Amino acid sequence: MASALDISKVKKDFYAEVRQMANDQFASPQYQRLLAIPLTQKRAQVYVLQKGFWNLNRRDTWAFAQALAPMDVKALIWEHELDELQGNEARGVEDHYSLQVRQAATIGLTRADFENEVAREETLMAIYSWVHLAKDSPWLKSLASCAALEVSNSSDWVDGGGMSYRWGKKQEADLGIPFNKQINAKEHAEVDVEHGNLLTKVVERHCDTSAKLDQAMEGLKESWMLDRAWKGILASYLEELPGPSK
Repeated sequence: MASALDISKVKKDFYAEVRQMANDQFASPQYQRLLAIPLTQKRAQVYVLQKGFWNLNRRDTWAFAQALAPMDVKALIWEHELDELQGNEARGVEDHYSLQVRQAATIGLTRADFENEVAREETLMAIYSWVHLAKDSPWLKSLASCAALEVSNSSDWVDGGGMSYRWGKKQEADLGIPFNKQINAKEHAEVDVEHGNLLTKVVERHCDTSAKLDQAMEGLKESWMLDRAWKGILASYLEELPGPSK
């Protein structure tokens, strides 16, 4: 077993690699392509309606990770999921899916639009892949696969802000919707800083060998691979639609 000094150095290298990979997501062709597409209201609607299935999938995958995890980590996940599932009374926000639905009114959508939307084939492929990763992996890999998407949405880890912040600013620039009126984007830009710290808490408690860190890294890498593919899928959906009129 590595000494305390050795594992401290290995953890430092682990965190540096995680930070680099989280930032590299935004330099990937899929992210670059998606963020470069000029938005119309229809494009924004397709994005948020299909992404709604991904948001619900996040609750499923975290539940699988929680089922596999030791008791102290189950409690960390429980605390994390409270914001997502019931909101936060102190901040005056509802559960995050309802928050997303409410924000979608700024682009002309209603709850009925979400209820009537059908997941596309590529969307199902993506979310089923994340379910498999979370459900059928060792608990550390499962946990890391879920935490990856919190890390890459956190301004503590990602220079220039995560996807919630960047997409909110994109809607502000392309559609004229002020960022502070985008309640879901604003909420996630704030809370995902804390949510992104869950990985660190688990690593500090449970990763006392290089092998355990390697297992967590495997979950991060595979989840970010899926995430890049998912961003490419979303870009394809938007590119099917006419762009802004000249």
